[in-house]
Amino acid sequence: MREVIGSVYDYRCGQDINMFGQVVGFLFRPEPDGEEKTEFELSGLIAEELEVMGRKERQAVMRRAGLNPDQYDF
Repeated sequence: MREVIGSVYDYRCGQDINMFGQVVGFLFRPEPDGEEKTEFELSGLIAEELEVMGRKERQAVMRRAGLNPDQYDF
């Protein structure tokens, strides 16, 4: 590891500390989360399956998943 860091970082020069910080920040940056998921997507329900269900059954499934069935139009 010292060989990799040593090629980027000169231990005697303060100017290279900034470059070293940028390299380390790039190597160890967190993965992007991407898009935030909606409450429906997080519930694990599949819209296509809900569409073929009867109204009462769909409402019961959505309530069990913690969703308000009145907020969704099927």
